[in-house]
Amino acid sequence: MSKNGLSLESHKKKFGAKVKGIRRGKGLSQLDLAVKCNLEITAISRIENGRTNVTLKTVLILSEALGIELKDLFDYN
Repeated sequence: MSKNGLSLESHKKKFGAKVKGIRRGKGLSQLDLAVKCNLEITAISRIENGRTNVTLKTVLILSEALGIELKDLFDYN
């Protein structure tokens, strides 16, 4: 349980939904984002579906590829 009452699983799902929303808002497919991040498309799918615990390195790569500030990925409350 985290400070705001969300479990790790909830954070992963909310983070993934945020990534998906930003990606779609920018008109990118999962493949487009995967290529920009040098990741497999399956990795993007797992992130967006909240099935993986991303590393700080991956979060930095995602924010750069999406052209957003790091903090924006965590603004899902």
